[in-house]
Amino acid sequence: MNERKRNAKGVGSFKQNADGTVTHRKSVGFKPNGRRKVFTVTAKTKSACIKEMRKKEEAWNRLKNRGQIHYNETITELCCKHLEYQISNGDLKGKSIDRRECTIENQIEGYDLGYLQVHTVTSTDVEIHVKKLITEGKVGESSICKVVDVLNAAFEWAIRQGDLEKNPVRSIKPELIRKIKKMSCKGANEADVAVLSDEEVKLFEREATATLNNGRAKYTAGFYCLLLLYTGMRVGEMLALRWKDWKGDHLVIEKSISMAKNRNKESEEENNYVSLEGSTKNQKARTIELNKEAKYILQKIKDSRDSSLPDEFIVTTKTGKINTASNLEHRMKVIMKNAELQGVKGGLHIFRKTFATRMYENGARVEEIAAYIGDLESTTQKYYIAIRKKVVSNGEVRQVVKLPGIKEETTVA
Repeated sequence: MNERKRNAKGVGSFKQNADGTVTHRKSVGFKPNGRRKVFTVTAKTKSACIKEMRKKEEAWNRLKNRGQIHYNETITELCCKHLEYQISNGDLKGKSIDRRECTIENQIEGYDLGYLQVHTVTSTDVEIHVKKLITEGKVGESSICKVVDVLNAAFEWAIRQGDLEKNPVRSIKPELIRKIKKMSCKGANEADVAVLSDEEVKLFEREATATLNNGRAKYTAGFYCLLLLYTGMRVGEMLALRWKDWKGDHLVIEKSISMAKNRNKESEEENNYVSLEGSTKNQKARTIELNKEAKYILQKIKDSRDSSLPDEFIVTTKTGKINTASNLEHRMKVIMKNAELQGVKGGLHIFRKTFATRMYENGARVEEIAAYIGDLESTTQKYYIAIRKKVVSNGEVRQVVKLPGIKEETTVA
């Protein structure tokens, strides 16, 4: 259970989260619109939170002293107003709104750029901001590209509204995207695609299918993780599966489920998040042929149920409710820990990447893999296929991952 402690006035609040991290909230003054300005940071320890909070406060005070947050509208406020317009206009829904909010809160607000007055921002300011995000290394290529998109869209909207005359992002956007894309070219020896090794797969399978003394499965979520590993589906696609989608040797994938903030919440009893069922990410349905491992897992899940009617979901909680990606990821981490695989990074998506890599190693062409997992060939090649080799590093045999086409520079054992 989360624990919140009251601290001395001016210190802010600290909350111990269920996953062991600490969340720190602190009021640092007032925004130009008169509302209180509150920063929120989450880190592994309280001291780390304080350190990160100090950085945000310093940035705030530095710009406040320069007199650049007292008059007119700031970049953060412009982006928020544009988001509100998009929501009211029906341009964004559900998860897309959440992602846009996350971009504004985490990659714009709290940085120098976020406090600058809109009419004072130059192309150089935007370039400096993007460079800072790249240098920090806290977020990946797609997240930083999203920042550029959010800023560009907000400025274009302000111009259409008659509030501004020029967009400082428009002329430099192509060059910024090019620089961001180069982030993936870290070096020939870097592991850009995280996948499970064959040994790690065996260890995970063993723990995920473990049973208790009474013969029952130790983990219900273990079968769901293995279903991802044996099919390469996206998590949302798996969550949307119903028993009618399983056709013996084939599986029909035509929908996806995601969680979004409940923006129509009217009481504390209502859930903070709601599940949204929609089409797959690429808007296309596909039918995949199942391997024997996937069919075995599906049958094990079905055998464990009291009911498996055609319209019932395949992936549920123990109480029969619809499952969530966050819940499955938490269970996955428990299994990983008990399998002594704590060092494995990548979340549930690592199963999709491992599946694609195995297909590649077994002779499948990139276009075949892309069609199977429902993605573009370019995306599949760059983010999902890895050539796995073992190398000797500091006396230890480690498995590293290399993207196809990258020149070999490491001595292979």
